[in-house]
This record gives sequence, C-alpha cells and structure tokens, in this order.
Amino acid sequence: MNSGQTRKYAILTHILDEYVREGKGVRQRSSLFDDSTEERKNQARARAFIHLYLAATYGVVSFEDRELTITDGSHDGGIDAYYIDTENKVLDIIQSKFRVDSSNFESKNISPEEILSIDLDRILQGHRENADGQRYNGRILAFIEKLQKIPDIARYKTRVTILANVKAEQYALVERLFHGDETNIVNFDRCYGELVMPTIRGEQHYTSSMRLQIDLSNKSHSSRLSAEIMTAHGPSEVTVVLVPTLEIARIMSRYKNSILRYNPRSYLEFRQQRTNEGIHQSIVEIETGEFAILNNGITIVSDETYVNERVGSKSRAQVEIVNPQIINGGQTAYTLARIFDESSDVDRERFFSGKEVMVRIITLPQIDEESKKNLILSISSATNSQTAVSSIDRTASNDQNREIAETVFRRTGLLYEPKRGEYSDALRNKYIDDSDVIERALFTRIMHIAGGRYTTATQRRIMKNTGGIIPGIDDDGVVDAFSELYEIYTEVAGHRATTEGADRIINTLAFVVFVRTFKHRRQDDGVTDWLPRLIEEARVLYKDFEEWARENALEFSTSRTDKKTVARKKVFSLNNWRRSARYPADVQTYIDLLVLSREEEPAQPPVTAKQ
Repeated sequence: MNSGQTRKYAILTHILDEYVREGKGVRQRSSLFDDSTEERKNQARARAFIHLYLAATYGVVSFEDRELTITDGSHDGGIDAYYIDTENKVLDIIQSKFRVDSSNFESKNISPEEILSIDLDRILQGHRENADGQRYNGRILAFIEKLQKIPDIARYKTRVTILANVKAEQYALVERLFHGDETNIVNFDRCYGELVMPTIRGEQHYTSSMRLQIDLSNKSHSSRLSAEIMTAHGPSEVTVVLVPTLEIARIMSRYKNSILRYNPRSYLEFRQQRTNEGIHQSIVEIETGEFAILNNGITIVSDETYVNERVGSKSRAQVEIVNPQIINGGQTAYTLARIFDESSDVDRERFFSGKEVMVRIITLPQIDEESKKNLILSISSATNSQTAVSSIDRTASNDQNREIAETVFRRTGLLYEPKRGEYSDALRNKYIDDSDVIERALFTRIMHIAGGRYTTATQRRIMKNTGGIIPGIDDDGVVDAFSELYEIYTEVAGHRATTEGADRIINTLAFVVFVRTFKHRRQDDGVTDWLPRLIEEARVLYKDFEEWARENALEFSTSRTDKKTVARKKVFSLNNWRRSARYPADVQTYIDLLVLSREEEPAQPPVTAKQ
C-alpha cells in the first residue's frame, strides 16, 4: 500500500476522532458518535467528516452550531448537511460520502444514483414531502423554516457540495443536474489540501472580517487616534485604539494561526516557549489596569478599517477590520488567549475586567499583492522586538516554501514546517506524531538533493547560507525523489535523524545518495530488495567505493608531512569529496561499473587500480 496515502489517511482519521470524542461528550448527541464497534466508529467518523468540512471551510467553531446543520438520516432528501453563509449570500447544500481505509478514500467514487437522490429543487421550493409522498425528516423541515425567515433570500445563490470523489466523466453530469447552481466537488485531494492541511496548521478558522468591541466609558473624547501616512506605495491610515484584553483573548483563541499569516512566529510555537511572565502576571495577579501601560501593544494590518461609536449601546464602539493579520504582538495575543482558554467564565471576568491593550491598526494602501507582502514584511521586521526573531524565521516561512510544504504533504503525507511550531497544536491533539514532521534544515537539505543541487545541500550552515529558501517545485519527480531519499535517510539514521551534528548528517546524506543510486541499478536489473537488506549490502560496497574514490578523485588528495617520520605522504579528504559537485557523478560511475549477480548473491564491486 502507498505509504504516503496511508500517512495522510491516518492524519485525517485522527482529526475525525477528535470530533467524535467531542460528540461523545454531548449527552444529547452521544449516540450519534458511539464508536464502540468498528461499524459504529466508521459511522461516527462519517458524521465527523461533515463537521470537519464546516469547521475548515466556514470556521464554525461551535460543535452544536455544526451539528444543527447536519441533516443526514432517513428521509433526508439526499442532503447530508447545509450551511447558510450570510456574509457571502450562499446556501451550501452538502452531500458527503466518507470512505473506510486509505485506498477507498482515494479511489472509490460516489455513484450517479447517490447524486441523483438530492431533492434540491423540491426542498428549496418548500416541499415537505418527496415525490413519493414521504415526509422529510425534522432537520430538513427545520432547514426549510430557516429559509423562509431569510429576508433577502432572493440575493442568495446555491452551491451544491459533493464531499466525495466523482469520476471525471461524471463532472458534466453533476453540472447538468444542478444547472444554474454552483457545484463544488471536494474530492480526496482537495480534502487533504483544503480541510486537513489548514486544520493541522491551525488556520482553519480564518475570517475575512474581524470585529472588535471597544469600551468608551473611561475615554475623555474620541475612541481612537487616526492619521494618514504617505508611503512609497501610497497613503496608509494608522489607527490607534485601546481594546479590552478579553476581546483580543477571545479572537486569538478562535482564529489562531489564521491571523498570524505574516508573523514570523507561529501562535502554536508559543506553547513551547516559557510563558511571558510579565504579561501573565499583569492580567492574572494585578487587579488594576496597568496592562495598557506595561505592554507594548499589538500591531494589525488590514485592507480596510471602520470605527463606529454609534452602535446603539452606551459607552461602546465597534471596530471592523477587513482581512486582519497580526504582525507584531503575537506573544501578547497568545498569552491572553492561553489565559482565556484555561480559565472558567468567572475567572475570565475577574482576570480581564478593566484591562485594555493598545492596538495599532495599519490600513494598507490599495497595491498589488507582491508589493503588499513586501510592505508587510518591512513593517514586521521593524516592529518585532519583543522576542528575538531570526532572519531564517522570516525568510523560511515565505509563500513559496508554504506551497512546497502543501505539495509534499499531498503527495507523500509528510509534513515540512516552514514556520517553526506550526504543527505544535496538531502534535498536542495527536492529529500527527513526531515522525510525520521533518525538521526544516533536514528537509531543506534533502529537497535540494532531490532538485539536483547537491553542493547546496551539503553546506554546513545551509539555513544561514540559503535563508531556508527552497526553489519552487515544477516537477512531481522532485517530490518523488525527495520522498525516496527521506525514506532511505530515516532507515539509515534511525532515531538519530534529527539529533546528529551537521557533519554527521551530511555524511549520512552522502551515503543515502549512494543507496538510492544502488537501489535504482538493482531495480533496472529486475531485482527488488527489502530496503534494510539493500542498505546492508550498500554498506559493504561503500567501503570499496571510498577506496575507488582515492584512486579516481585525485584532486582531493594532498601531500602532508608525517610528524613522526618527517616523510611526505598523500592524504585523501573523504569529507571534501563527499561534499563536492562531482560526488553524485562518481556514485553513478561506480554503480554503473558494478557487476550485479542474482538476487540471492551480493553485488560484486568493480576492480580498482589498487586491486
């Protein structure tokens, strides 16, 4: 079975099992999430699959809010769930088919009959029975009643989401069946890329518009200070407001990494650091409002910012921020969120009451996306001073590296972490385990080898020299080569894979290149070996290969004086040779010279000049 396929499916089911555990803890829903037998577990996971879609696609955080939109059951009119997107004016009608085991999940398609069972027109027209006169279930009837209460329903468009694989030739059938409505087919690949990946990154709850409530009761005049600043890209407005710490805590707790997109540190990484004691104490231990004075505040960039003090409530105002991103003060926001998450409702009121934090909102000029990113990066670099941020942290988390991480995951199930700590929460929740995550310096080295950049991969200080930046992948073969190299590396290095020094790792990688080339030669000759056996055979050959190199790579030999005999002798530098541009070619040359025998016999090394 494909190991990448198995890894991805295991991560998916670990996430679904978390939703199942959540459901089991809700008394009136527990029977729907009973996993006492294998059959019931699969049924519970199928329901959890819909929860995952609603959480990752629409950011529906509340379990009960998600559960109320699930209609799956007898007489459901072929509709398993729905979502009313009031912001974008969309009715999302969902049919879901969860498949048991990794192979079926990627290969088994939904049948045309199952798609045809969706009574879309009848239900949206308000019919309470199907064409055979059978009454729809209570959840469908509740959905119809909700539709009747939408005042501007005429503005809504309908989207039919098929949360399953659909045969390529049946895409046209789906479009004809729901002619005039948008169709959204979330197959296995989109599931892993758009549902699973954001969940393990902590980015599934992104919001395009964030609202902050501001307390005006102790403000003498206006709720804010605003000024227009002219930048090289055009005018930018800066708004400074004092925001209740409870608002920041609640928002950060919900949105996590989705609002730290441009921050060089991850929300989830902070969990691994020592909590900022000053922030924690000024919230938990100090009853008065010194927090606004003691803390440097938070910087948020936005596309648009609106402040309104006329909200129909005395001493209150509202700030709405479009496309918000925290670029400074992530540690502050994180600490507030941790206190919020770990406190009861009573303690939250006590800890956060009367305490505010200064928030600086920078409304960016209307510029192209690349200029916007560069401007944000310059602001972030200039303002992040609370905790040391390395240049590697800033550069390695670029969009190109993120795309590479997504590509590698979708093809191999392996996880690369451009931004350190991105997967900490997924590890804590046991969605993934340590073996799924590749240390980023090691990932960078192996990816450079896979891309044909061997000398770059074998630099001692590769992250410093390259900034952790990896060239874009334009060939699936590069990812396949990476996967193969990494599999060999982990077998060779074992548990030492991320604990060795740079020199040991580079030497191990040199041997991995040898093993891979040897493996391909044996496969070309029709011999398929178990990898551990192949590696042991390669170890024997590698010693002869080094002797071969002493005779054939003379430029790596230098004359030195023996201190004891005062005689001159030739010394061959294995390390310099292993790191050289000619090393991969030498490996290929040596392997080509091998005389391979039958599968049960060891390969015979070529005859060297020394022999």
